[in-house]
Order: sequence, then C-alpha cells, then structure tokens
Amino acid sequence: MKRYMAYSREGGAPEGASLVFAHNIKEAKREAWPSVCGYFTDDFTDMAVTLIKDSEFLNEQADQDKLQKDEAHVIFAPTGCKGCELWGYELNEEGYCEDCESDRTGQP
Repeated sequence: MKRYMAYSREGGAPEGASLVFAHNIKEAKREAWPSVCGYFTDDFTDMAVTLIKDSEFLNEQADQDKLQKDEAHVIFAPTGCKGCELWGYELNEEGYCEDCESDRTGQP
C-alpha cells in the first residue's frame, strides 16, 4: 500500500492535508475526497493527491486493521511535528522533525 498526501491546490498542503493509504493515485483521490470536501475545498478539480516517497514510517499512523486487510483509508489529522506542526517527516522520540530539532538544539 502506498502513502499519499491529499490537499487543496489553492490552499496548499500546509493549510491542511490528509494522509491516504491506497494502491494507486486514482484510488487515493477517491478515498480522500470525502475528507477533503468541505474542509479544504468543495471543488473536486482543486484537490491534489501526491505520492509520498520513502515514507514507510507513516505506516505507524495507519489504521492497523485496515492496513493488515490491505484496505485503502484516510487519516484526516496525522500527527505532526511539535515545532512546525507539519507532518510527512520522520519525528524523533520527542515529536520533532529534523529541522525543528536542529533549530531547538542549535546542532545540525
């Protein structure tokens, strides 16, 4: 199962995005539409779905039952970084992405 980000093109991903687990981009867009519609956009053509490469760590946020059954599904509010509040990046034990952790500690 692949991982996708679904969001409004006009608003942009930082304004709000859903995490989608699906077999292909067409299925991801179909699954994501109910969660994106009304929250981020009401226009189907405004919705974007992007494959997130090298993101196996996001499997921790999946509905584990659905993931085991190989069922497509959406995580409306994935866990984000405590600093920048963005998701899609691997977080350390304290909940910070690499950029925010280096800003916080002053070390690269």
